[in-house]
Amino acid sequence: MADMMKQNSDRIRQAMEMAERYHDGQMRRGSHGDVPYYDEHILGVYRILHDECGIEEEDVLIIALLHDTVEDTSCTLEEIGEIFGTEIMEQVNLLTRRDGEPFSVYSRRLFSQCSYKGVLVKLADRLHNLRTIVYMPDKRWIQKKVNQSYTDILNPLPDTLKRIDGRYNDVINILADKIEDQILEVQRTLNLSHS
Repeated sequence: MADMMKQNSDRIRQAMEMAERYHDGQMRRGSHGDVPYYDEHILGVYRILHDECGIEEEDVLIIALLHDTVEDTSCTLEEIGEIFGTEIMEQVNLLTRRDGEPFSVYSRRLFSQCSYKGVLVKLADRLHNLRTIVYMPDKRWIQKKVNQSYTDILNPLPDTLKRIDGRYNDVINILADKIEDQILEVQRTLNLSHS
């Protein structure tokens, strides 16, 4: 991670440090058992956008690093706003699922209001989740997440693409294709079916 930090702008390094600090102690199941959440998921989403998609836009990468801080830690939107500005704070807010909010409601809110930045981060987030979902023990929960990927992530995309700034539509479509491919891989690996 030290090499990654050196290669990034001060703002991205600041977001990395903030996300790592807030996610400290959180673990996530991965291919090597339980691993630090920041290393596995947060940097996983960042790498999908930066390394696989070639995204270098600072705001997108900062949103990716902070996308789970408000939902999963004691970090506040106000804190993010003070350090990174209103636009990043608003996109992180849209990416934050409210307590008790059904995923379908969250998804509608997100895809009807977020900018292309939030769409990119949500798609990278879902792609990373699907890449690591096979390590979870509950097949019914996995099937639910696979189904949500279609109904609440991929299905709203055509309307969302009409609404947002189109500068990254090609990347968004590539991410959507990668999500579909990963869904098929998950289904093959776990012998699930699309319902």
